[in-house]
Amino acid sequence: MRNLVILISLFTPLLPNAQIVDSSAVGKITYYEGRVELGFAAYWDKAKINSPVKKHQEVKTVGDAMAEISWNNGVKSIVGPNSQVSVLSLLNSSSSNAKEQTQGSFDNFKRIFISDKRIKRTQEGGIRRDEAKEIEASGNEELYWKEDREIHFANAYGLYEESRYSEAIIALQGFIEQKPKDAMTKYAFFALGHCYILLNNPIKARQIFDRFIIEFRGDQLVLEAEKILTSL
Repeated sequence: MRNLVILISLFTPLLPNAQIVDSSAVGKITYYEGRVELGFAAYWDKAKINSPVKKHQEVKTVGDAMAEISWNNGVKSIVGPNSQVSVLSLLNSSSSNAKEQTQGSFDNFKRIFISDKRIKRTQEGGIRRDEAKEIEASGNEELYWKEDREIHFANAYGLYEESRYSEAIIALQGFIEQKPKDAMTKYAFFALGHCYILLNNPIKARQIFDRFIIEFRGDQLVLEAEKILTSL
């Protein structure tokens, strides 16, 4: 009887729904703000500093949370607010040539932005003087972007110009949510998408430019957005 049971187990095929989970770590969480979770299906845990990130998992950011992942290959990627992304897809896309391939379109974007007559060149270091004073008075520039205050385009775009891309993501996203019909919102979209490309998350950038094409149909920047999408 024992031999029969062994033979049955040897020749019984795997169930069709059975999955082999690859639990090897491909990176780790090196920075996060807010509630960040790692998991898959119904199994989720809060992320911590140095939490291993595994191929079979997804990363979820709740609300305005964000996370930085350092991959084993030395590259870092940012997962921005209100996101849920597959670890494997983010890892695969992190080593793409999107930065180089899209640079021409972003150069064109900046030329169009500068030529816009609505842009007021009365800024100091990318931030209007009165708004800079407001930030200084708050005593905490980082928290300023996460409070329920009005976000000015000049402030948010100034962070992008200063290459403070992680902070710019929070500020630009907040500006878009607060003022979806503002004349500067299309520029905020473009800068936001570029931030994600520069921080090795072309998956999120694709979502942003897909939305841009729908919301700003007919705008001269749509052509550049379409070119960017072909490289992501």
